[in-house]
Amino acid sequence: MPKQPGIDADELEIRIAAESDLESLAESFAHGTSAAQLQRRLEESKCGLRTMLLADLEGRAVGAVSIGGWGHQREGSLRLFALDVGPAFQCKGVGTALIKAVEAIAADRDLDEVNLEVEIDNDDAIRLYRRLGYRICGDPVMDRWQLMNDDGSSETVEVPVFVMVKRLV
Repeated sequence: MPKQPGIDADELEIRIAAESDLESLAESFAHGTSAAQLQRRLEESKCGLRTMLLADLEGRAVGAVSIGGWGHQREGSLRLFALDVGPAFQCKGVGTALIKAVEAIAADRDLDEVNLEVEIDNDDAIRLYRRLGYRICGDPVMDRWQLMNDDGSSETVEVPVFVMVKRLV
């Protein structure tokens, strides 16, 4: 995949997502993440089950990532998950900016590392994480989560994932 022109990191504002961001998030992620799934993420953030960070470009949501949660958490580590970048903004530095924001939060909390799970067949994401210094830790494990559909239904998704870790110190 040829490298596309990037977005200047100074153009992006990384901030905590708010309920008022739902429409912009749904528009940016229309072909990958349902509005119902995004609504659930925002509700979980509001309740303290995760913190959802948003990449804002000139008032438009172009990417998001969550931290915290329960998943495959490691002691002394901040868990990064649900990294999404709108298709029109992929390969332009938005994902990298979100990951670096998570790493800065972990460092501010005096944590030693950031950990995440990535599907074993998501080669693009694995390549991104490796480029940023993450390493696969152990054998694949099974990850389970609820997929919310816009028609109100939900399903349990169970996929094999790698746990990847980046040491910050």
